[in-house]
Order: sequence, then C-alpha cells, then structure tokens
Amino acid sequence: MRVRINKMFQRFHGQAKAQEGQMRSLQSENLQLDRVLREKDREIDQLKNQLANAQARLEELMGKDNLTSLPNRHIFKEHLTHSLKRAVRLGYSLSLLLIDIDRLREVNSRAGYEKGDEVLIEVAKTLQNSVREIDMPARWGGEELVAVLHETDVEAALSVAERIHRKINMLDIKDPVSGKPIPITATLAVASYPRHSNQPQELLEVAYDALVAAKNKGGNIVVVADSNI
Repeated sequence: MRVRINKMFQRFHGQAKAQEGQMRSLQSENLQLDRVLREKDREIDQLKNQLANAQARLEELMGKDNLTSLPNRHIFKEHLTHSLKRAVRLGYSLSLLLIDIDRLREVNSRAGYEKGDEVLIEVAKTLQNSVREIDMPARWGGEELVAVLHETDVEAALSVAERIHRKINMLDIKDPVSGKPIPITATLAVASYPRHSNQPQELLEVAYDALVAAKNKGGNIVVVADSNI
C-alpha cells in the first residue's frame, strides 16, 4: 500500500512539475509575444506618422487644404508675392485680410473636434463667398484664414472685412449634445499696399501684429494694421 501511495505521489509530483514547466514556457512565449506586439505598435505609429507627413506634403504640393478645400499657405504666399509685385508695377492697391476664429479650441474641447472642423469649414465658406473670383482666400493654418483682395484699398478692404465679420457672427452651428447654438466670432485684421508695405512678408507681419493686439483686447472686432484698437 505504501509503495502504491509513493508511486501515486511521484506520478502526481511529476505531472505537477510538467505542468509547471508548461506554464513557464507559456509565460515566456507570452512575454515574447508581448514584446513583438509592442514593437509592431511602435512600427505602426511610425508608419502612421510617415503617412500623415506624406499626406501633408502632398496637400502642400497640390496647393489645397484638405479640410476647407481652400488654397493652402504655400500657394497663398506665392500668390501674395506675385500679386504684390504686379500691384507695385501697375500702381494698383492691394489688401491683405487675416481672420482668426475666436476660442476655437474651446469649441473643440466642449463640443469635439468634428464640431470644430465644422466651424472652420463654415467660416471658410463665408470667406470664399464674400470675396470676388479675382481675389484669393486661403487656409493659413490652425484657426486662421487669409485673403488677398486685388485692386482694393484700405477703406474697401475694411468694408469687406466688416461684412465677413457680421456673417461669421450669424453662423448657425449647434452643440451636438445640448442642441444650443454655439457662439461663433472672429477677429479680422487688414493691411494694404501702398499704405503699410510693398513687401509680402512685411505686409503679413503688420497684419499679424494687429491681429494679435486685437485678440489680446478680447477679439471679435475688425482692425486696420496701424489703427488704435
């Protein structure tokens, strides 16, 4: 009897050791698989980043902003440079209009990025529908849009900017959860040739400085580059 019990114990002990060995082997395999998965995840993230960069580069080369369908910054800067040279040569006025959507990040945080994208798209449509075919509206980046207004002096550009400002304030965009309207406002700045500069970069800088000053005062206004806010 004792011999039989010892044999049973030995057999059980052997089975337990075998199972323990199998468990260790499985744990080792799981660790290896986990390391492989983490490496694959890193590779996938790298591929996603490469794809995003390639898409951004493609959009730049195509000259089109994917979200708003407006020309992008690259194309706009080329257009401004050529247009300003032509205005100087022929003695025409030319105006630059910068638009910054107020508190768009708050819309993204409160209502989601899809709703923020909707705001950008609607403001872009408002801009495009408010300028002439000879003008150049574009997506500058982030929450900023821009336009070249050909053969347009400061006073005429200011009138266009004020009209766009009113239309943006009237946009009907609702919160997806509450259904309540989301207040949409924007700050706009105007700079012109020959009043401010005959150089494209300087024209952009004076307009941008005016825009920043206006935003610091609370935004939701239209300003001319060298005016008191």
